[in-house]
Amino acid sequence: MSQISFPPVFNGLFKKQQGFTLLELIIVCLLITASLAFSIPNLRQALVIDQLAASSRKIIAMIREVRTLAAQEQQPYLIHFDLDRKKIWYQQDLPKSSEGEEQVQPHPGIQMPPSVRLQDIQTGTADKKTSGEITLWINKQGYMDQTILHLADDQDNIISLVLSPFFSNIKAYDTYISLE
Repeated sequence: MSQISFPPVFNGLFKKQQGFTLLELIIVCLLITASLAFSIPNLRQALVIDQLAASSRKIIAMIREVRTLAAQEQQPYLIHFDLDRKKIWYQQDLPKSSEGEEQVQPHPGIQMPPSVRLQDIQTGTADKKTSGEITLWINKQGYMDQTILHLADDQDNIISLVLSPFFSNIKAYDTYISLE
């Protein structure tokens, strides 16, 4: 019976092939474990703060949308903040109509995540409110009272949203800001 012989190139390849040593694998596993130990707390903190930041971005976008709608349609709008149910929605501010006319349905709005809450709202015309429902009126030019919204999360991180009466820009601060 004859033996199968491989060309000399393949004979050397199979004989010199080596794997990783157990020591090398242990060192790599330890490095991965150490990097995860340092990154997981930071990742967790980033995810919690991200919910707060994402909620503030949604609120800013909705307020800008309502102000733009009011100016485009030349109709006043109302933005409702329910601090207890953590919900925000808006609707057109129509005069009281007779029973035969159809009422405009409110926009579905935003439901805040469980870890984020509207801590309080402070307007230029009223005191700071920490519970109940607050309604902001936006006139047909898109103007409104100066308002500060304070959002907080479970770790008491705070974002203050400062709404300017005449400008469409909304400033966000990561500290508690007051009108006074």
